[in-house]
Amino acid sequence: MQVVVFIVLGALAVAAYFWLCGLLFVYVTVPGMLVGAGGGFAIGVGIGLVTVFMVLFGEQTARVFTPGNVVAGKLPILRTPTAIRPDFAWPGYFVVQVWLDWWVTAERIIAVLVPVWDWSWARARQSGWFGLAAWPLLVPVLVALTALTAGLAVVAVVVLLVLVLVTAVVWTLGAAISVVLRGLDRAGQVVRRSAGNCPRCYQVSALPVYRCEGPHHGDESALHHDIRPGLLGVFYRRCGCGRRLPTMVLRAARSMAALCPLCGADLHSGAGAATDVRVPVFGAPSSGKTHLVMAGVVGMLRQSGDVQVTLADEHSERAYRSFAAVIDSGGSAVKTDASGQPIAITLRMRQGKRDALVHVYDAAGEALNNPELNEKFQYLDGARTLVFVLDPFAIPDVRQRYQRTFADLFRTANVSADLPEPSYQNIVTRLRQYGVRTEQKRLAFVVSKRDLVQQLPGTNGLTDDSDAIRGWLVDRGADNLVTSAERDFGTVRYFFVSAKDAGGDGPLRPFRWLLDDEPVPKPVPQQATGEQTAHQYNRT
Repeated sequence: MQVVVFIVLGALAVAAYFWLCGLLFVYVTVPGMLVGAGGGFAIGVGIGLVTVFMVLFGEQTARVFTPGNVVAGKLPILRTPTAIRPDFAWPGYFVVQVWLDWWVTAERIIAVLVPVWDWSWARARQSGWFGLAAWPLLVPVLVALTALTAGLAVVAVVVLLVLVLVTAVVWTLGAAISVVLRGLDRAGQVVRRSAGNCPRCYQVSALPVYRCEGPHHGDESALHHDIRPGLLGVFYRRCGCGRRLPTMVLRAARSMAALCPLCGADLHSGAGAATDVRVPVFGAPSSGKTHLVMAGVVGMLRQSGDVQVTLADEHSERAYRSFAAVIDSGGSAVKTDASGQPIAITLRMRQGKRDALVHVYDAAGEALNNPELNEKFQYLDGARTLVFVLDPFAIPDVRQRYQRTFADLFRTANVSADLPEPSYQNIVTRLRQYGVRTEQKRLAFVVSKRDLVQQLPGTNGLTDDSDAIRGWLVDRGADNLVTSAERDFGTVRYFFVSAKDAGGDGPLRPFRWLLDDEPVPKPVPQQATGEQTAHQYNRT
């Protein structure tokens, strides 16, 4: 009987428990679930948004992709076989940092959830069977925790999707703008014929290295090897020192010092943006190259007219003082040292916004004729116009006819001991060996020592006319040299000059002609009205 009583009482207790659970489920659990779901989700979203705001717009995150990471090669997209050495600069935010910030956001969200779940699980285990029996009261808590987690997860996922979308748009626009800006930059250099020309190693580069003037303590972190728009900035980039730098070569050249990317030598200001003209003068020893260069440089500075012509560096200033002293005294040029490096005389020409650098190279004839030495003269390869100087007294026909009769004149002329044609062929052969297409170049063919050669019989009427000079050379047996020049070069123009002309205009004519085809301010007056332009021999 007692067993029956206990069974009945147990059944009533179980029924009462389920009845009470039902009441709690209806009046407590369901409302609690609704409140917990909504409140937990809202709190989760709120905490997530605050976390996102603090990471993206608040304090500095612990994970930052620094310029040091860029230099170390930790940006894989920059580590390509043809990539230039990465620069010490901050990459664009949407290149790397955006993903680091999202990852930090996700870590902080997890850091909020883990303690909450750990604490709740610990309290549930401590409640034991009592807590299990009170499940209608625990379900709203579980739902609230789940909703909190869902709210935080939704924020993380939505932020991720937004960042992916924004990053895709920024990358697309950034890539398109960078391509356009790079194209405009290069097109501007092509139109201006700009380049960085190294005075030490003669390297010609369309992309010089630019130095940031910020606090770098003299280390290489100040050097920016690729200033073009890209991953480190589209319109501007921020150097690792914090200074904002312009992108594009044409813009950087206005405010930053340029260096040679090969040897690190300082380039002239404006290198990479200013029109760059290289004028190699070559010929046999004692052919009159150096005196022609002297007279040309002095004449361009003294007959600049409304064009501002200045010397671009200290070496050029020292050379000019020496040149002017020789020209003004009527003396002779000192023989060029064959063992020395042929450093150019550089002139800067400005007229309004037009800026140009003209480099005139004078190497010793012995060095030009030596293949082991002239292979280092890279300025020959990048020149658009070359000047070949021929000593008319060294032409075999002239020497044979007049050397005995006019011995004093030949001694005064300091006749070149080398024949003109080998001196010409040595340079042309060297250019071809290095893949230079000479047919795309222009050649100013200069017959020097006019004041002396006109003292020979039959030359008094010979003037500085291209056709007349060409005919005279052919008549004197230099037809092979003339034919070679017109075959090798796209355009040939002949000049007959004396570096000692009193008026000083004769030596300027070859330089005037070569600059006429360059986008530079013209340093000398144009020909007077009515003067006929001499014929140019174009390669066909």
